[in-house]
Amino acid sequence: MPNRKPLLDDNDQFLPEVQKALLEIFDKFDLDKDGKLNNAELDAFAVASNGEPFDDASLNDLFANFDNDKGKLTKDGFLDMFHLQTLSDEDETYKDLEKHGYSF
Repeated sequence: MPNRKPLLDDNDQFLPEVQKALLEIFDKFDLDKDGKLNNAELDAFAVASNGEPFDDASLNDLFANFDNDKGKLTKDGFLDMFHLQTLSDEDETYKDLEKHGYSF
């Protein structure tokens, strides 16, 4: 899309403002403020992002592939999830950011 700012730098790392936006999104859904997203918090995030909660297979994939603490997705896991998504489908990350009020 025209006029979009990049999300990643030349080393494929999030630009600071993108990482800040993602962490703000994480914090918005971390209702108990424990630094991790439990299943209910992940479902709220998924509904806000995509209109429906994660199914069991998606949750299992999240916990199998991204940093978590006893079934709660950590901030690092959340960032890694978005990093992988951005590398494979940058448009989806732009859409997610826009749904949460950010534009790049």
